[in-house]
Amino acid sequence: MKRNALKWTVIGGALAVIILYGIDMSSAGIERIYGPMEGVDEYAETVEPEPSADAPTDFVRAQQQKIAQLEKELAEVKRLTALAGGSDLPPEQSGSLPEENERLPGVPLEVDQPAVNRIADSTSGLLQSMSSEGIRFVVSIFDGLTK
Repeated sequence: MKRNALKWTVIGGALAVIILYGIDMSSAGIERIYGPMEGVDEYAETVEPEPSADAPTDFVRAQQQKIAQLEKELAEVKRLTALAGGSDLPPEQSGSLPEENERLPGVPLEVDQPAVNRIADSTSGLLQSMSSEGIRFVVSIFDGLTK
């Protein structure tokens, strides 16, 4: 048993690192979905929303009238533009026409870079993201240990 003490210590340390990594990854996933959980306490006081006014104020009514007026003007400008441009389509359909230089789906994009440059770029991006994630991992482990 004394000969295996170093082996058991290394296995225990590796197991601790794996558990801390799992906790960090699960909390990061939860924060990614539900938002950050920092500052949340089990006994935190819940904040009740303040009652809001049911009837819109005069300012809100004035803003809604201005918006309606601007939408009418926009529709009129679109109609005049369609008539002046000689387009046979109604103004609503003229915006859905494909652009002249739009690429068709399924057609590969021609790239002027050689394959070696593309591989080097993707490799450098991968290494950069791995190093930044590794640094974040080490920092989060020590941050978790200090809390």
